[in-house]
Amino acid sequence: MRQAPSSPVAHNVFRHILIIGTLFSITTLMAGKGRCFDFPKNVEKVDLSREVAIKMAVLYNIDMRVESLNSKMAEIDVARSRGIYDTILSVSSTGGMTYTPGSPFFLSKNSTSSIGLTQYLPTGGSITASTQTGYTNAEVGLDVGTITSEWQSSAGVTISHPLLKNAGRETMELSITLAANAFQDSMERLQSVNTETVAAVISTYNHLYALRQNLESRAAAMQSAQNLLDEVKNRKKPGALQKLEIANTEFAITQRRKDLIDAERNVRDQEAALRYLIGLESKLRINPLTAPSREEPKESEEQAVKNALELRFDLRQLMLTLKSSQLQERVSRHQKLPDLSLTASAGFSGTNANIGKSFSQIGEHPAQFWSAGLQFTAPLGNTAADSDYRKSRIRTEQVQTQIKSLSWKIRNDVESDMRALISARIQIQTADGSLKYAEQRLEEYRKNSRLGTSTVQDVLNAENDLTNARNAQMDALETFSNAVTKLWKDSGVLLDRHGVHFEYEKEDKPKK
Repeated sequence: MRQAPSSPVAHNVFRHILIIGTLFSITTLMAGKGRCFDFPKNVEKVDLSREVAIKMAVLYNIDMRVESLNSKMAEIDVARSRGIYDTILSVSSTGGMTYTPGSPFFLSKNSTSSIGLTQYLPTGGSITASTQTGYTNAEVGLDVGTITSEWQSSAGVTISHPLLKNAGRETMELSITLAANAFQDSMERLQSVNTETVAAVISTYNHLYALRQNLESRAAAMQSAQNLLDEVKNRKKPGALQKLEIANTEFAITQRRKDLIDAERNVRDQEAALRYLIGLESKLRINPLTAPSREEPKESEEQAVKNALELRFDLRQLMLTLKSSQLQERVSRHQKLPDLSLTASAGFSGTNANIGKSFSQIGEHPAQFWSAGLQFTAPLGNTAADSDYRKSRIRTEQVQTQIKSLSWKIRNDVESDMRALISARIQIQTADGSLKYAEQRLEEYRKNSRLGTSTVQDVLNAENDLTNARNAQMDALETFSNAVTKLWKDSGVLLDRHGVHFEYEKEDKPKK
């Protein structure tokens, strides 16, 4: 079982890893044979509610899948950044020969081998434990029978640590912290794409519903005109007026047939747009079941602005960028210091003509060695470090200004959404009244037409007005629903309002 890291930063990173891991696994599963929205292959049309469309978009939308892969790569970068603490194994072996004519030791041979482990420390230093062994073999003069040979072995520890520049955990773990911030940024970006996708699905679904209603209205108007034509032709008193009414009705049928064809094309185009958003690859006809919502938002303008400033993913991304910029500013200021490093080493050694005995002497009668020293380095002028620091300060100020600008824009967007909501609410009330009066008006004209006190053209005009009133009412309802969606999107609560979120148990196990 994987254990959660102990530090708050690491805990937060781990929590986000669980989110992206769950999202990625779900999208991967749904992309394969395990799709939970498989529709029968023998149907041409599918009934689809708005909430099911939203769920399908979250699971199958290709843009979200691409963004989830970006977050997956950011997760890998977090693990990669911690590789600075991986223990380093080093092994080396060298050998050689020296030939010096005229020297007492005119020919010497040597060989050295070593093995060590190096561990970097959070404070910026490193510690190395190593052991090495080597021998020197020398021939004395021209007497090849006189040979001196000995093995020298040692084991020790070396510590190297910066005291000024490059010292400290913040500098040492800069890449880790930046990778963690980048991962959280990718999570916020994923949620932002999620929000935009859900908003697009809702508006596209609403428009498809409105177009479907328009198509049905056009079909009903077409049938009504055909019935009216049959009624006019069956009248018992033929004459010039009857011919005129037949011509008017046939002209109306022609116009309504054109409107019906246009409405059918618009529905098919909108179905294609919705299929892309919800990841529906088969070209099924979609019958939207859910009318655009009349649900009123419960939050006040003040509460909506407060939610937006706390929950907007793009603002939270900038906050993460600010954290990274402030960290880089602190580190770059620290890097202006001169480089002062402490190096110390100590250990034991043994010497013998036999390699095994040279190592045994380390434990029995060790010869000791140690050394310590300081190294100071300072560039005269320090132009590069000063420039980096000034640049990091400007970058921090730039991000702070961007946050202020975005906060201002968010506040304006929410206030504008509230004004648009008021207008949309009034439009619905007006459209509802117009539809009611258009229905009553048409009924009166039909009665008068049967009594002969109104013409067929009056009935056709009244039917056209009723169709327009129905479309206007549906447009007003769609506008209102989309206005609520935009308000929730701009205030950062859209996903929560539609149940697209994750809950967590105490064991940090994700539960949808």
